[in-house]
Amino acid sequence: MFNFLSLSRRLTGRILPTSPELLSISGDDNNTAIGVFAPELLDRIIDHLHNDRPTLLRLGLTSRQTLIRSRLHLFSELEFNKDGDRQFDMFLALLEAPWTSFANAVESLHVKELFRPRGYKHLPNKNLPRILANLPNLKTLLLTSISWPYIPPHIRDLFFQTNIADLQLDSVEFATYTYRPAQIDIVELFVRLQPSLKSITLYNLQFDDEAIPNLSQHSSTFRRRIHLTSLDTCSLLLLKDVWDPLRANDLDITVESFHVRLVPMTRSNREAYTPFFSRFLRQVGPSVHHIFIKLSDPYLDTGKQTFWYFAI
Repeated sequence: MFNFLSLSRRLTGRILPTSPELLSISGDDNNTAIGVFAPELLDRIIDHLHNDRPTLLRLGLTSRQTLIRSRLHLFSELEFNKDGDRQFDMFLALLEAPWTSFANAVESLHVKELFRPRGYKHLPNKNLPRILANLPNLKTLLLTSISWPYIPPHIRDLFFQTNIADLQLDSVEFATYTYRPAQIDIVELFVRLQPSLKSITLYNLQFDDEAIPNLSQHSSTFRRRIHLTSLDTCSLLLLKDVWDPLRANDLDITVESFHVRLVPMTRSNREAYTPFFSRFLRQVGPSVHHIFIKLSDPYLDTGKQTFWYFAI
C-alpha cells in the first residue's frame, strides 16, 4: 500500500532549508530545492501535513509557495480562550498593520470566555476599515461563554461588520441585571446581522430566569429568513414573543438540529412553555434533520453523566 505520509516526510526533509541562502523567500522558487517539485505535489504534501505545526512553520521559511499554503493550515482557524484578552488585542493590532498578510488565511474566529467585567481593558480606537480589509476570507464567527453587554463597543462593531456566513452563539449571556437591558442586546444582534449571513447557531443563550424580555414590540426585526444550524429550547424561550407561530404566521425559519432541553428549575410555571415549543417544532418540522434530547437541568452542574438521545 502506498504510504503518502512516509513520502511526504522524506520530501519535506529534502525541501526544508539547509543553508542561509535557502531561507530567503524573496527570490525565484526555481533557484531553490523547491523548484524541483511540481506546485501541485507541494500543495498535496503540505495539505497532508496539516496537523504538523512545527513542519508547517519551517515550510513557511522555505519559499513563497510553501509559505502561502502552510498559512492556510496554520491560521485558517483561530481561537482565543479564557484570559486571552491581551492576545486578542495584539491580534487586532496586527490586523491594523498595512503589511499584514497572514490574515488572508483566516476563515474561522472563535472567541471564548473573554471580555470579563473588571478584567483587561481593551484598547479602543481601532482602525476597523483596515482590520476588515485584512479579513477578506473570514466566514465563521463563534462566541462562547461571553456576556454580551461586556463586549467593548468597538469590538461589537467589528463583529457586526464582518462579512461572515456563519454566526455561532454558545452560552452567550443576555442578562437583564447588567447595565444594558437584555431586550436591547438581543434586538441589536438581529438588527445588525449582515446580509452575507447564511446560518446561525443559538445554543444555551442565558438570561435572567425571572425576567424574560418581551420582544413583541420589535417583532418586525425578527421577520427575516433565518436558517438555524442549531437551536435549543432554552434559547428559544428568549424569542417566544416573536417566533410563536400563534402570533406570527409569516415565519420563514428553518432549523437543522433542534435540541430539546429541560426548562431551568429556577423558572416558575415552566410547564406553560410546552405548547409554544410544540407549535414552533410543528412549524419548522419539515426542515429539521436531527433532534437531540438532553435530560439535565441546563443551568445546574450536578457532576453526573448526561444522557443524549438521537433521532432523525
